[in-house]
Amino acid sequence: MNTHGINPRPLRPVIALTFGLLIAVATAGAACGPAQASEYDPSAEHELTYANPDTIREAVYRMESAYEGVNDYTAIFYKRERVRGRMLPWETMEIKFRKPFAVYLRWLDGKKKDQESLFVKGWNNNKIMAHPGSFPDITVSLSPDSSLAMRGNRHPITDCGIGHIIELITRDMRRSEANPDDNVRFLDHGYSYVYGARSRCVEAIMPTAEDSGYYGHRAKICMDASSELPNRVQIWDRENNLIEDYGFKDLRVNPGLTGASFDPENPEYGF
Repeated sequence: MNTHGINPRPLRPVIALTFGLLIAVATAGAACGPAQASEYDPSAEHELTYANPDTIREAVYRMESAYEGVNDYTAIFYKRERVRGRMLPWETMEIKFRKPFAVYLRWLDGKKKDQESLFVKGWNNNKIMAHPGSFPDITVSLSPDSSLAMRGNRHPITDCGIGHIIELITRDMRRSEANPDDNVRFLDHGYSYVYGARSRCVEAIMPTAEDSGYYGHRAKICMDASSELPNRVQIWDRENNLIEDYGFKDLRVNPGLTGASFDPENPEYGF
């Protein structure tokens, strides 16, 4: 397999339009998320006292250290985002990821079932290879930041995965550490089970000012006690609207993914 030598067929406008419409319909009709991914209300009264910032930061920074030892991983990826003011339904995907950046996604349920996307940095002119998984099931190539690829998404596929999530969270943690006058507060929710894994959940409450420089107003992060990697991350905006909710179930770290996992000619794939 040589993903850098593949020359996919050019994307024709009528095909692009059809594929975009299929994406829009599938996003609107996706199935509800798993019962374990229950809603969390940040406006509810907390009986918890604010935690020691250094203790919470230490736990979060361990995610960064743990990810340094990750070469590849697989998981069931849950995703729910607020796009254009509307909270979209849950999406459930199989994810395969390999450093430096190769990602394969396959939707597992809803009207997007069997849709697949593949992106390998430096291959296919840095475009996504994708097909809708339903009629007309045509494989196309899309720029990650194109309107079709971004429809129903807050982030491009180039932001996909655990690594980018850790990068955003640790950046805000370091910002709060360097700017104590920002009065970022922390809550320690202790240990619970997230997608069947014993996990520690913490929360950061950032300033509401638009120019504060923080990614969101509130962030709740759950970290698998075994791998110390995030398995549930929720972000709220300055109006306390949930805007992003991501989960990773059955995370397998360093399974030894080969090039076949990121080859559109893989017979298990439908490209």
